[in-house]
Amino acid sequence: MPLSSRPAAAVLATASAVAATLIAATPAHAATVTDTSTTSTTLAAPQSMAAAGGRLFVSDGNTVAVLGTDGVTQKSVTGMFGARDVLASPSGDRVYVALSQAGAVAVLDTATLTEVARYTTGQCPVHLAFAGSRLFYGAGCDQWGGSLGSVDAATGTDPQTVTTARMYSAPLLDGAGNTLVAGVGGISSGPLSTYRVDGATVTPLAQKDTGGFLARVSAGPDGTKVATASRSPYHLTQYDAATLAVAGSFDTGASPTDVAYSHRGAMIGGGVDSGSGPDGNIVAFDVAAGTQVLAGNAHPKAAYNRPAPVAGTLTWSADDTRLYAILDDFTGRAEQPHVYYLARGFETVAAPAATTTKLALVQPAKAGAKVRATATVAGHPGVPVRFVRTSPAGALTMTATTNAGGVATVDIPAPAGGTVTAYYDGDDSNKPSSAKAAYKTVTIAGVRLSGQYKTVKKVAYYHDKKDVVIKVAVSSPVAGRKITIVLQGKAGSTWRTVQAKDFSLDASGVYYIGLVSATRKVQFRVMVKFAGDAYGKPSSATGGAMTIG
Repeated sequence: MPLSSRPAAAVLATASAVAATLIAATPAHAATVTDTSTTSTTLAAPQSMAAAGGRLFVSDGNTVAVLGTDGVTQKSVTGMFGARDVLASPSGDRVYVALSQAGAVAVLDTATLTEVARYTTGQCPVHLAFAGSRLFYGAGCDQWGGSLGSVDAATGTDPQTVTTARMYSAPLLDGAGNTLVAGVGGISSGPLSTYRVDGATVTPLAQKDTGGFLARVSAGPDGTKVATASRSPYHLTQYDAATLAVAGSFDTGASPTDVAYSHRGAMIGGGVDSGSGPDGNIVAFDVAAGTQVLAGNAHPKAAYNRPAPVAGTLTWSADDTRLYAILDDFTGRAEQPHVYYLARGFETVAAPAATTTKLALVQPAKAGAKVRATATVAGHPGVPVRFVRTSPAGALTMTATTNAGGVATVDIPAPAGGTVTAYYDGDDSNKPSSAKAAYKTVTIAGVRLSGQYKTVKKVAYYHDKKDVVIKVAVSSPVAGRKITIVLQGKAGSTWRTVQAKDFSLDASGVYYIGLVSATRKVQFRVMVKFAGDAYGKPSSATGGAMTIG
């Protein structure tokens, strides 16, 4: 039986038949925005996704990641060099993968999760579609060279090249029944073409410049309608496949980047790069009525802007009860700039559960030591925890992932005392929580004599009091820190306090003093006392003896 990308197949409807069933250009009403369930994945660079055999197959670099519908990777199929489009057979027993770096299409068995065949194609196949009995591939090795070819879908033999108008990149593809739709992305004119497929014969039907930058195309299950998603205008546009006359639109808000008809054709789904907009980023519409049936807010981290769906990953479950997509949460962190989530449209989201974060600090044991921070998010292994140091020395953020016991530990530089706050940001199922604790650094006080002097038997001899310069300092500096400086004179073998005065240190923790008056031939010394504060522990120091004249 000829392969089709949808369960149903039919000949193209005539233009007059299509005209009698046009849907309204604007939905009758918008659905209430609701939270859509999401879970984190271990994907690194997803490109496309297909649902088959109760699993999700995702092209991810040089592998195909096989996910459960919970987002957990069950297996990675390796050797898939330059994996791009992933396409499921109508029966769901095979998945076809475009290998852009191998000039081939890999065929995977969805039961054994192994490669069972490899079809040779032209160079750089990127996009795939079934139409008639053929497997089509849109190829392109650079921005300015796109082409369209096909092989027999059942055997991978009888390679054919389709003559087309110039394509500036690998054409976006989809197909159903005997209809093939191809669009060229990346250029403002948004060229779209449809074809009729009979055996190995491909006949052009219609061509149109849609305007806007095409992101994805989709064919309805009976092949009579096709649809596009472009970043502009802000809707999914439906066309008659035979003529490319507009046959309705579905308003999504800014900016639609993906589109997919459901298997039975009753609904059409969209992925929307909507940031923090009000309309949802996973949406669906009733095709016949034109009404919106899903405005999904797939937003795994409330602390950040809503992540965007990855174009090419929007896919329906076999029974059309779930609309899946991969979301790209751009974190901006050098160690992990992108985190990918699986969104499950139409899945009921339970109210998030309360969480508790506990924080314990190991205080620095010596001057210059780091503070060890240990956060516990009980019952939550493998989740990220942000540790934020707040200190007069400046703010610092470090991130660690909890272990199997829900514990994460970091050693934080502590040039000055302050506080550490541990944040668990939560997700769709769990509320965020945090904990805060303070730490103090070990300080070292010091007194140093300088200026013009000579040393005799550990006593500094100055010619005049104006030559005396005394530097006092306390480590782990904090601007404005209070210290007490004590000037002592020696009477016999006893040191007696002559004067005590408070001073404020500068941001470097240093203060310089001199002598206003001093009895000649008498030994003096200076002591510095730091009583401690919110940022540092007490310390003190005594300088060496000195005399004038």
